Amino acid sequence: MKKESFFRMLGRRKAYVVAELFFVYLVLGIGLIMLGSVLPMLKAEYQLDYKTGGMLLSVQSVGYLAIGLLTGVLSLKIGLKRAYLILYTLFSIGLVMLLVNGAPMWLMAAMLLIGLAKGAITDYNNRVVNEYSGGNASPLNLLHAFFAIGACLAPFIVLFCTRNGNGGWRTAVIFASALGVVSLISGFFMHLQEDSAAPTEQHAAPSTEFGFLRERLFWQTAVIGFCYQAVEASMMGWLTSFYVDTGVMGTGSAQVITSMLWVSLLIGRFSCSAIAARFRPFQMILVMCLGMAGFLTLLVCSHSLIMVLLATVGLGLCMSGMYGTSVANAGDTFARYPISMGLFVTMTGVGAAIAPTAVGVLADRFDLRTGFGVLLIAAILLVAAAIVNARYFRKKA
Repeated sequence: MKKESFFRMLGRRKAYVVAELFFVYLVLGIGLIMLGSVLPMLKAEYQLDYKTGGMLLSVQSVGYLAIGLLTGVLSLKIGLKRAYLILYTLFSIGLVMLLVNGAPMWLMAAMLLIGLAKGAITDYNNRVVNEYSGGNASPLNLLHAFFAIGACLAPFIVLFCTRNGNGGWRTAVIFASALGVVSLISGFFMHLQEDSAAPTEQHAAPSTEFGFLRERLFWQTAVIGFCYQAVEASMMGWLTSFYVDTGVMGTGSAQVITSMLWVSLLIGRFSCSAIAARFRPFQMILVMCLGMAGFLTLLVCSHSLIMVLLATVGLGLCMSGMYGTSVANAGDTFARYPISMGLFVTMTGVGAAIAPTAVGVLADRFDLRTGFGVLLIAAILLVAAAIVNARYFRKKA
């Protein structure tokens, strides 16, 4: 299925829904990556150590993790549109809370709300686009490309807002929360309920509702998502700090180079959207996992600007299509079992919850470069899981 045929087959109402989901992912990309960009300034203003900074990132992932247990049930109880809008409201609330108080528990509560919103949007957006596209990887990768566009813009927004001093990080956060409000308002006009909220007859019985737990494909895809999220969450939150605190570059340059990661992700996601029509998801996953392991090793071991830049761009390209392609890898399972997407988000979120704190704890004890070294364990497991997944599909064929 080509991108053009996907958009052509959508009616006016579904096209608006898809446009809204893409816009929300753009805003989410700006807000979430902005948090990593302002983390050095937030730590300095509120006098936080590495461990607390890592816990903030992990608490966000805990929210992302916890909400996956509720999204499927909540959409069935109150309707998909109501659940979507209520949970997305938490995004702007959490951002504003970061500006009010610097107490660690207050900041953690704010990050928890942001994580809840992130998890809900990840679940609902992927579920709806997967349903509309019939499990095709191209629209899913295009959806994630809009997150990458927002992520590319975030460091430049922070750089612009802080050009007269580090206190400008507050202006950047206010801008992101305002975008969240705008996208929330536009979401009220979606006609989403009738298309995606009601369960079908084949999903009515609880025994069949959880049948995906007996499918090997679901579990191996979940392991891939777990390891990928561990790397992604740490990169999103710690990368700017890594550049600055390891002495490779200054704060301004770090914002620009962080943006290069997301420029690479953006290019990669548009490329994956086209490549998905020619290659199977398990083939793409294997290549991307091998590349992630190689470039992450280069990043951790490099001390020169050129090598760090090469590693950053390479990681961006290899990470670009991982989430969307992983969803497509088990797309039929997610389509047959609506609750499975929520549990998938929950399980993969465990990796995102653990890794940033592990990086912060090791950074406090040793240094941030050593902290990043823990991600190499996730990279090795990621390659192993991708090999198992490829063997499964080849044997099945």
